[in-house]
Amino acid sequence: MAKTQLKKLHIEKFRALNNVEVEFGDSITVVCGKNGTSKSSILGIAAQIFSFEKDYASGQDISFRQIAGGTFKSQYSEHFRISNQFDQPGSMTVNIDLHDGYTDQAATAKLELMKRGKSPRPVVRNNSTVKKGDNASRNFTHPVIFLSLKRLYPIADRDYQVIDFDYLNHHKQEFIGLTNELLNRQSSLATGTEGTISSAVAHGDNYDQESVSAGEDNAGQIILALMSFRKLKEEYSGYKGGLLLIDEADAGLFPTAQINLLKILDRECKSLNLQVVMTSHSPTLIEYAYGQSQQYRRKYKTVYLSNTFGGVQVMQDWSWTKISADINTTTVAVGADERLPKINVYFEDREAADFYAALMNRQPVKKFTTPLPDITLGCSNYLQLIDKGVSEFSERSIICLDSDTAQQVGRKKLKTVVLLPGSLPPDQLIFEHLYNLPANDSFWQNGLQFTRDVFTNVAAEVIREFAIRGEHADVKASLAAYTGDKKPREVFKRFYKDAEFQKILASVTRSPNPWRHWVDKNPDASNDFLQKFEQAIRSVMAGGYAVDANKLAALKVNLKRA
Repeated sequence: MAKTQLKKLHIEKFRALNNVEVEFGDSITVVCGKNGTSKSSILGIAAQIFSFEKDYASGQDISFRQIAGGTFKSQYSEHFRISNQFDQPGSMTVNIDLHDGYTDQAATAKLELMKRGKSPRPVVRNNSTVKKGDNASRNFTHPVIFLSLKRLYPIADRDYQVIDFDYLNHHKQEFIGLTNELLNRQSSLATGTEGTISSAVAHGDNYDQESVSAGEDNAGQIILALMSFRKLKEEYSGYKGGLLLIDEADAGLFPTAQINLLKILDRECKSLNLQVVMTSHSPTLIEYAYGQSQQYRRKYKTVYLSNTFGGVQVMQDWSWTKISADINTTTVAVGADERLPKINVYFEDREAADFYAALMNRQPVKKFTTPLPDITLGCSNYLQLIDKGVSEFSERSIICLDSDTAQQVGRKKLKTVVLLPGSLPPDQLIFEHLYNLPANDSFWQNGLQFTRDVFTNVAAEVIREFAIRGEHADVKASLAAYTGDKKPREVFKRFYKDAEFQKILASVTRSPNPWRHWVDKNPDASNDFLQKFEQAIRSVMAGGYAVDANKLAALKVNLKRA
């Protein structure tokens, strides 16, 4: 589907910005900087480029509304306060580069401050998508929601009353679920309000909209905006994506919620073809966004505005370490100078490799193996390579497949294949194991403070999506009852790859490894795997490498004690 995306702004001049170029990520852009560096001006410029009143490609008028009734357009008075003394016609020139979804082509334009009525107003000029002879001084068609600092108006000072929003009433559980995921809460109710600000908030049955915090209200407004785009996509057949602008996105949100916000936005950007541009002063949010930008350079951008060296300059993709010398973020590098064993071991994914590493912990036979966690193929691919007689896989290596592939493997006697323990794929298996541990289990008392609350926050999407309730999880049963449209494999992958969960997996000295904890609690299943692995490596050594049988005595495993 063709979609509209803002690519770049070259601000020749506007207030503190002179000859400044800002590049936008396909999904999320975080703009940060000291006060007075015109962060909010960039949001205002982005908002002013678009309107959502007419599809000029078809000539059809557009009249869709947000859940709370607002339009998908930000008026210039919402993001610019024009100074009659300094903001004169000609004092703003911005060159615009974007992809226009309605014409499905690269497009350019200018934004200039021009006299309109009694005071100057920003006006789009030279819109390259306009047909020859038509008025080129018009905005691009694109839905925009601008969440300004007005949303932080003190709750106690607001004039507001309870109101029912039709769409919210029909999708209330979705609103509550997303809010709970963001705030790591267990709210069960939601209420809409109108007045000074139209909003909605999730809350418990022991308090209501009168006593929620500013952070809860901020979260509600952001989720309401996301669901408004979802509503638009459902109703508007010509949907080309949308632009969500959030000033001070972290306001009122504690650090975990800030990270959760970015994770939710990342997911919704993909689902709804959204672009999100936000400003922030939060080191937590900025550092996380920077890390994502290094891994996904097109999706994420961090833009730091600095006036340290005179005029405001854009430092594209600066880390928080560079932004603030007072805050240090460090990672522990793992040494790579270990001795290489002899037999290659292949896996379906990284999760399987992590499980294998725990099973083989302190096993003498480990020194005769070379695990290859970065080479991952599906079960059918490995079986095909074995069936085709590719010696690397049929004779000279070991393939550790997930236990749920038993049916694919069938009754074939494959001497190089060993099934991992359990009855679920590894990411589902470890989720079920940890979920079923009580909060007072010794596992949660670790040096990283990876408590059960941290775990449920990391696994919030899994818990919400598959309706897992109570103290005991049965993943197989939950998946069998699932009627949603998400792929379970992808949901569990996101849980497993979460940065907080990866910390507990990587920790060596300050916490128990979740997989080792599983191995210790399941000695029979672990021993069954170890015995089969010993048989496989002996077979590979003898058949694939012609090792003398007398030398195979060293290939022993130490069985776990119950």
